[in-house]
Amino acid sequence: MATMGLQQVGLLILLASGVVTLDCDEIVQHQKGELRKTKELLEAMSGGPASPPECPITGMPDFGSPIRSTSRPSKEDARMAIGLIFKKTLHVFQLNFTQANWNTTVTDLFQVELHQQSQWWERCSVAHTGREARLQDPRVKLNLMIYFRKLQTFLRDKQYSLCAWEAVRKTISVNNLILLDQLLKSLSD
Repeated sequence: MATMGLQQVGLLILLASGVVTLDCDEIVQHQKGELRKTKELLEAMSGGPASPPECPITGMPDFGSPIRSTSRPSKEDARMAIGLIFKKTLHVFQLNFTQANWNTTVTDLFQVELHQQSQWWERCSVAHTGREARLQDPRVKLNLMIYFRKLQTFLRDKQYSLCAWEAVRKTISVNNLILLDQLLKSLSD
């Protein structure tokens, strides 16, 4: 019986180490497929890409771009920004979303996906630099923190209503995924 348990633990460690041993270039390629999966989960949470009829598309708030810098971030900053985007997006989607009436199974899968991707990028940054990575351009982190604070403040001010959540879901579906795609391309160059 104990041998069976040890075999299962060993198998889990072996499977997990496959992801851990990926180098950053492999993670970049793997992440492109994961972005599609993330977008599909984000849309499936509410039953599809369309907003509910009670939430008009007009008048949706503009939260701006998460990274405003006109210059491309360094590769280290891009890796750190990707991890931070996943981490902060996860934090947003752990707030009170009961009024959103989302599919909880899909929402749980989405949260697990975000957590896993956040961990990959954190490990990638550490593995690449050999130390805890730090942003070379502090504006990258500052802009991301401001952007995510705007999302959280909007949700709180709107009392986590269905329409507020739909606005945030749409914004993240567009802005974050476009930004992540751009950051991944900068790592491929």
